[in-house]
Amino acid sequence: MPIVHNTTGVPHFCFEQAGPEGERFDVLVVRATFDFADKGEVMTLARVQQPIAVGDAHAGRVEHDPMRAVLVEDGDLVPCKPGTDILVVGSAIAPGGKPSATWQASLRVGNVQKTVQVHGPRKMHKRLFGWKLGPAEPVTHVPLDYRLAFGGCIDIPAELNADGAPAYLRFAGNPAGCGWLPGPAAFKHLPKAARTHVKQWVKRQKEIVAPQFDSVSSPFRHPTDEQPVQGFGPIARWWEPRVSKQGTYDEHWRNVRFPLLPEDFDARYNQSAPADMICTPHLAGDEGIDLVGFMPEKRELLLPGWKLLAVVTRASGDSAITFLVLDTVRLHLDSHQASLVWRAHFGDNDPVVNIALAATTAAIEREDAAIVANTGDGTWQ
Repeated sequence: MPIVHNTTGVPHFCFEQAGPEGERFDVLVVRATFDFADKGEVMTLARVQQPIAVGDAHAGRVEHDPMRAVLVEDGDLVPCKPGTDILVVGSAIAPGGKPSATWQASLRVGNVQKTVQVHGPRKMHKRLFGWKLGPAEPVTHVPLDYRLAFGGCIDIPAELNADGAPAYLRFAGNPAGCGWLPGPAAFKHLPKAARTHVKQWVKRQKEIVAPQFDSVSSPFRHPTDEQPVQGFGPIARWWEPRVSKQGTYDEHWRNVRFPLLPEDFDARYNQSAPADMICTPHLAGDEGIDLVGFMPEKRELLLPGWKLLAVVTRASGDSAITFLVLDTVRLHLDSHQASLVWRAHFGDNDPVVNIALAATTAAIEREDAAIVANTGDGTWQ
């Protein structure tokens, strides 16, 4: 493992990782915490720095009921991210901080833009001719929690399943959510006893909690009308669309590939942000941010413009400069702070033995030297 000389004043972590074909490389991760600014000003470095997140953190009983657990912070120790994850966590506050039944929350970071309709608590009631959506309760804030977004999960007792094990019928995009009831097509694959159980369970429902986040163009109307999950925070590894990118772990993988990653593994599996909040190519780190409907007043600020560079020395004595890639921007509404994560990779064909890590906000001009270029595989030359 290389020795890292860190002059940035912010946390770093270096770890070894295996690539898709078993190749080994070192990954350098740097995380910096900045205080929010306003009126278009640049974020400033926070006095207290948040540590590297060495693993995922969940809300809910992830050990006993993982389907209903939500990811509240994604770990920083992933090998790579093809784009920049943009995440917003905390609670959205109604305009002016005054109670409101509904309002719009809009985010812009560079070219990424997203708007979601936010509601206070509301329910759906079953009537003679179908389901009716009740009014939303005025509130001052709504947690950005996927348990309040569209989705759901139904338990199926072990004795009703062919393998004798407990099972779930879940909305793949958000098993922890609310407002979803499966139509017949969603459980036709189940054994007869399990189908009967689900059908009767759905029939017994007379009142259900409705989601508090809506698409502006296609709002929630009926529990069997499946719709995209609306949210701003990280999504769990076992939810769609993330889980489909992990590749195929089947007999071919066991016989031919194990212990390597499947041939169809997609590195976008490492991205935890919703698909419409991943910026590709990566953010430069000096983009503007607009927050509307998340805080009492509109907030405009700029990312700090940090450029992180590493001067690396290899075992052969060769030296090179690597620019780290900004691949995660977390906006923490409750603390009025942002956590930014940069990452770089170094192959082991000529192992890196020393890294001098520095940060600058000035443009680097190298008139008489070769331009540092990204080879695409996480190494630089």
